Amino acid sequence: MVLLASVLALTPMMATDAASANMDVIPSVRLEGGWDSNVFNSSTDEVSSFGTRLTPALALRFTSPDNVALEISGNYEIVRYYASETKGADYNTWFFRIESTGGWALTPNLSLTPSVYYLNTTNSSRRSQLVPSGDPVLPPVTITNYGDTNTENFGGALNFNYLMTQNVTIGVNGNYSEQRFSDSIPGSGLTNSTTIGGNASVSYRFSQRTSLGILVAGNHQTYENAPDADTLSGGILFGYQFSPELRIDGALGMSHIRQREVPGIPEQQTTAPSGLFNVTYTSSTFTANVYGSAVYSGGSGYGEATRQWTAGLGFTDQFARDWYWNLSGTYQISKSVFVTDAVNLTTINGTAVFSYKPWEWASLELTGYIDNQRSDGQSGSNLSNYVATLGVTIGKPYKVF
Repeated sequence: MVLLASVLALTPMMATDAASANMDVIPSVRLEGGWDSNVFNSSTDEVSSFGTRLTPALALRFTSPDNVALEISGNYEIVRYYASETKGADYNTWFFRIESTGGWALTPNLSLTPSVYYLNTTNSSRRSQLVPSGDPVLPPVTITNYGDTNTENFGGALNFNYLMTQNVTIGVNGNYSEQRFSDSIPGSGLTNSTTIGGNASVSYRFSQRTSLGILVAGNHQTYENAPDADTLSGGILFGYQFSPELRIDGALGMSHIRQREVPGIPEQQTTAPSGLFNVTYTSSTFTANVYGSAVYSGGSGYGEATRQWTAGLGFTDQFARDWYWNLSGTYQISKSVFVTDAVNLTTINGTAVFSYKPWEWASLELTGYIDNQRSDGQSGSNLSNYVATLGVTIGKPYKVF
């Protein structure tokens, strides 16, 4: 229902600007074959196997007159393994995404930037690959691998920017996320949770390159089997355009988290510095993004508020005619705030892709993926997973208007 509401909320925006926007429909299908080192995402009994992944997909892309692209996409993955000992490791994944390359103009002074995702998979390593880390609209997400269990994640955020004067911008953001588990291993400690929050900001542009402002934010975390928690944050916003290609944006401040009192557990609270940054570089054929954050998070998966440090990068380049490469990775540390060593996880994952597009309607891709996690706490496991695939994607945009 929440996912449907998110789509419906964007419909008036599309209808309002449909007369001046371009729309493309992009159907595609992808077939991959490859090897997985740990098909069960197990910490004790790793089983490797070759397998096949089939992914039909459909996307709608809207492009505004000022060249802002908004894309609504969805796909369904079917994975089947060959080895006899991998019975039960086959899995399916649903993934839905709404993302935008910038603010979609609702009026000359008001713009909207949406970001929504829905993910349902029985392979937690695949979840770690697909959750949108580093998204500038969504709050920082958790990339923890939960082992062999079904996970369902929803995250959505809307960012409104209003140009009050030529140099003053007011921003308002609302966000909501859910995390659900089923078929989890008994005693794993996995707990369903919900987070709702928002922030407001005022920023002033001192020049074409420099802007500064203030930000206040708050969110409420609800756990199925643990005390609720509330987080309040405040700080300074900054942005600087080093050149037409290179820009940095971020925020620095303090955050206060309070865990509510429940029978047998007293109220607890603490304060720590918080912040995030996002650096982007874009040229004709090369795009780079580096990001980082230090925040309180309610999405540990184990019913614990955590202190979460995240760093990530993404690079994309066309290095020759019809040849492309892509490299991305995320490093994250999560530690429980109020219970000693309940959660103490270090997770790193990375993806490398080489792509050759000999025809307008088809491309070939060689992909490598690594997922490594270490736990020094009561929750979580030591896990490693390595995947290598070779695939072909067939698809083509069709212009509607």
